[in-house]
Amino acid sequence: MRPKVCVVLVNYKTWKDTLECMESVLRSNYTNYQIVVVENGSGDDSWEQMLKWARGENAIDITTQNPLFHLTHPPVHKPLLYFRASPEEAAHMRLGPLDGIMPLLFIKSDENRGFAGGNNVGMRYALNSEFDYVWLLNNDTVIEPNAIEELVKYCEVKKEKKQTIGIVGSKLMVYHQPQKMQGIGAIFNKYSGKSKIIGAQEIDKNQYDEQEISCNYVIGAAMFVSRPFLLDVGLMSEEYFLYNEENDWSARAKLKDWEVGVAVKSKVYHKQGASTGNSPKKSKWQIKALHYKYRGKIKLYKKYYRPQLPFLYLHLITRSFKYVSKGNFSEAKVIYQAILNTKFES
Repeated sequence: MRPKVCVVLVNYKTWKDTLECMESVLRSNYTNYQIVVVENGSGDDSWEQMLKWARGENAIDITTQNPLFHLTHPPVHKPLLYFRASPEEAAHMRLGPLDGIMPLLFIKSDENRGFAGGNNVGMRYALNSEFDYVWLLNNDTVIEPNAIEELVKYCEVKKEKKQTIGIVGSKLMVYHQPQKMQGIGAIFNKYSGKSKIIGAQEIDKNQYDEQEISCNYVIGAAMFVSRPFLLDVGLMSEEYFLYNEENDWSARAKLKDWEVGVAVKSKVYHKQGASTGNSPKKSKWQIKALHYKYRGKIKLYKKYYRPQLPFLYLHLITRSFKYVSKGNFSEAKVIYQAILNTKFES
């Protein structure tokens, strides 16, 4: 039997993105998988809208002019078989195939547990249900039909070669410019605190498809992990809430001699910033997200790169001066609050 894969999506106030993502996953040519959606305390009508979609009572609205229309249309037949659970119930559930169909599982959290916390809810279920692999997939993505198959193939080949690959990324493409790559893995520099995204903004001409990608972490929008990895390294750290979780996970994996890799033939289209926002003029929520980003980076260094911590502080202070010179005092203030570990004030 082919390895069993659990696809975990976390929804936070973006149920339309989640439905589009599920439509693409359900068109996958890989069959031995289950979708688990964690509703992460959105406080809106996300839960009801997702259940209505599963029953066939509403549908995603994608224009035929969208170049990725073919990845979600025609929509899969509804109604779909699904179960509902709380995080506590899901941690002890074991859902096998019913009539040959793996049911959807919707898990409703009454609080926003953050990126890591939401994904961990899905992974606890996957571990208890003895899945071979877990794919943490951002809900603002759509996938090619062979994306899961290529991930499994990559990992199974590595396993045959006795290589300990722990976290595997996909080739991330820009959703609104689908010929352009967001990136295929990243190299983190502990002295500058910056990351170099491999292939960032390049037109995809399959230039990376026949080579092994050397990176030290994968982009968090799509992370594929194995059961042995989770049992050895553990779930994602929930102390960050937002940003830096993938860096922490990869650093912890390295301490236990697990490597990271990229299945470059697994293609995922990412909208980028659907939950946190990505406009030039920062909203109050976006400023708060930056606070999580800077505070989290400092936490990361204190855990894994303490000798290089002064370099990070120098980098952050230099960045704050640039913000001040441009009259952007709110972002400079966020940096100082993170450095001084003071309570965030918008």
